[in-house]
Amino acid sequence: MGKITRIAILSFVSFILSHSMCPKAFSADGSDKLTRVRIGLAARSTTSMPFFVARERGFFREESLEAELIVMQAIQTIQAMLGKSTEFASATGTAVSSAVSGAEIKVILAVTDRPSFDLIVQPDITSVQQLRGKRIGTGGVGSLSEILSRRVLIAHGVRPDEVAILTMGTSQLTYLALKAKTIDATMLQMPLTFTAQDEGYRKLVDAGTVYRSVQGGLATTKSVLSQRPDLVTKVVRAVLRAIRLIKADRNYSIDFIKGPWLDIGRDRERIAARVYDVAAPGLLETGSVNEDIQRQMIADAALRIKPSQPVLPDQAFDFSVVHRVGETLK
Repeated sequence: MGKITRIAILSFVSFILSHSMCPKAFSADGSDKLTRVRIGLAARSTTSMPFFVARERGFFREESLEAELIVMQAIQTIQAMLGKSTEFASATGTAVSSAVSGAEIKVILAVTDRPSFDLIVQPDITSVQQLRGKRIGTGGVGSLSEILSRRVLIAHGVRPDEVAILTMGTSQLTYLALKAKTIDATMLQMPLTFTAQDEGYRKLVDAGTVYRSVQGGLATTKSVLSQRPDLVTKVVRAVLRAIRLIKADRNYSIDFIKGPWLDIGRDRERIAARVYDVAAPGLLETGSVNEDIQRQMIADAALRIKPSQPVLPDQAFDFSVVHRVGETLK
């Protein structure tokens, strides 16, 4: 075989191999036709579970979307969205605060209106009234844990100024402070609330029975809403389908919780069912909340931000897409 012939054959084989390994050349799932969408998630929690389920079950792909789920701090999800690095953010509380501050942002979908926090206290404390003069650790001023702490105190006849409310950082840090007896109480979410109770600390109040607030969902910019309505509709439909699947299929959802996507601690097999049974009832099939909750969230943010003009619900929320999509899914 001549040298030129060998070179020609090698070149042809190289061409075939390189193109067969290129996913966009002969993609079986048509991934070259998918539109990439980037969603900033504030945590790997049960409130972000619908996004991971929508990706795992192919709901995004059925909408011709390639979903990139990026976990970052709550404020960073909003900053990334405003900077156009992402199209959506799951930090709905931070989104409302940003809207009250004047940012061109709206919350367009709610995963739950029942905050999954419990007031966990030292074992010798048996009532909220006993917290007078005590120390409560929170995530920081304006954080949901801080808002919930104040709401629980007021609901039980204790003025917040009768308690020392301290900024401690993440739930993991506040729990360490509780164990070290640096604080007397803190708001904890799953799985730490289970861990704390199993280790002898007392669950005093389920904060969701005292206060309603959107926790988890979708926020986006007003420009995305107006300029890319098809994208918004597709993302909303995929997430709503995932929410409904989670609520309807307990076995599938528990198996999913045991998997790698959510941050529920090391003992997944033992607590997965506990996590599901607490979280699933609070998921909103409608993807929306009433105007009373919207106004309350705006009012909570306004206490800190003090906007120059009153902020109305339609300036921070727009559930028109979820209402329209929800009708088609019935």
